[in-house]
Amino acid sequence: MRLYELIEPQKIEDIVGQEHLLGDNTPLSKIIESGEFESIIFVGPPGTGKTTLAKLIGKKLSLPFHRLHGAATSVNEIKNIAEVSKHYGRPSIIFIDEIHRFNKTQQDLLLKVIDEKHSFVIGASTENPYFSLTPAMRSRSFLFEFKPLNNEAMLILIERAYNVLREKYGVKEISFLEKDKLIQLSGGDGRRLIKFLDTAAQLGKIEDRKLIISLNDIDELVHNLVYSRDEHYDLLSAMIKSIRGSDPDAALVWCFKLVNCGFAVEDIFRRLFVSASEDIGNAYPDAVIFVNSAFNAFLNVGVPEGYIILAHAVTFLASCPKSNKSYLAYKKVKDYLQKNDPYPPINICHNSNGYKYPFDSGEFVKQNYFDGDEKFYIPSEYGFESKIKERLKRLWG
Repeated sequence: MRLYELIEPQKIEDIVGQEHLLGDNTPLSKIIESGEFESIIFVGPPGTGKTTLAKLIGKKLSLPFHRLHGAATSVNEIKNIAEVSKHYGRPSIIFIDEIHRFNKTQQDLLLKVIDEKHSFVIGASTENPYFSLTPAMRSRSFLFEFKPLNNEAMLILIERAYNVLREKYGVKEISFLEKDKLIQLSGGDGRRLIKFLDTAAQLGKIEDRKLIISLNDIDELVHNLVYSRDEHYDLLSAMIKSIRGSDPDAALVWCFKLVNCGFAVEDIFRRLFVSASEDIGNAYPDAVIFVNSAFNAFLNVGVPEGYIILAHAVTFLASCPKSNKSYLAYKKVKDYLQKNDPYPPINICHNSNGYKYPFDSGEFVKQNYFDGDEKFYIPSEYGFESKIKERLKRLWG
């Protein structure tokens, strides 16, 4: 067995680093104690105890535990679990890792399972899944956020690992002078910390019943694993900058390298939504509507065919005319409101007698809507926004 499995907590009380969730009289503790819930969703970084807690809830409630993955679970698997639970007249726990990858059909089936009380559902995700869950699923779910493990929790894990390593290698003492460096490299991920420690121990030296461990023995492994996490941010940045730079070929390369690295497509779409408004804006106002339609189509189709829809969305955004003027306007007005506390002019206040109804004069009439002289939104001359600029200039001069 791997070291991480050997030191895995056997009781809920043994989980470290999540005291805000599992302390005395916390909502989650009370829910677990009562065993009365429909759906619980755990959100947080890898290696923080989400899967472990789900298994221990099943153990505490003495219920069958079924572990599924959001990217590789069929509707038939869920149906089979529900049928078995129904046959034995005893609920089970369905644990779904990366639950945000479930499409609408899978979620609708989960709703039926929950409502018929055949199973309790526990979902886990490294990203907030509320972005992709249906309203009905959200209404049935409690969401709890797991935090990265702090230094104190990491030191506890290291001590637990030492106890196993002493027995495994038949030594009385362990010499490891790089605890702080190991904790820093692990980035709050307990599983990663133990994986590094386990590999370093395998390459360590035994002298006089002392196991000598050094991170220098696994320099390349540490570099590759740490880089792989940071790489996601670089790839996301490269994709968005390629879209902003109107290069659909480059945008496709970085988008699908993200997919190949295991990055959730739903999270890619989240960045596309932002890009549609931040980088395209009123140069092509329908861009955000298009991305929303593409995202819904992806959820309905699933993978691998859904990748065609993703490619469609990426190439569309990269090919659109660009403008960041609405984004800049947002930043300007945000800064303005931090320094000022404006109040509406009397003519546009509620029940004001001085208001001029624009449609009495066609579609526009000049009047005061804001007492300041500041200009926040200055349209560009690109795409549809050029027409917006012409209209505003014609109306306001």
